[in-house]
Amino acid sequence: MEWGLVLIAPLLLTIILTRVSFSLVGATIVTWMILIFAVRVHEMPWYLLLISIVSYIIGLLLSQKVLRKKPGM
Repeated sequence: MEWGLVLIAPLLLTIILTRVSFSLVGATIVTWMILIFAVRVHEMPWYLLLISIVSYIIGLLLSQKVLRKKPGM
């Protein structure tokens, strides 16, 4: 359960929130707020935290591509 949540949540949250807010900064803030306060990733073992950071970075790179392709309103 934790592996899937830590692996998928940052990736999907970053991409979806970037499409909603049209901003990488806003998506970053909201993604980490959700991960820290709802998922409580800071209370998990260090390797799960590392996996969530890597997943977030991949989501950030994909979000940049999405914003270049469809910049928003």
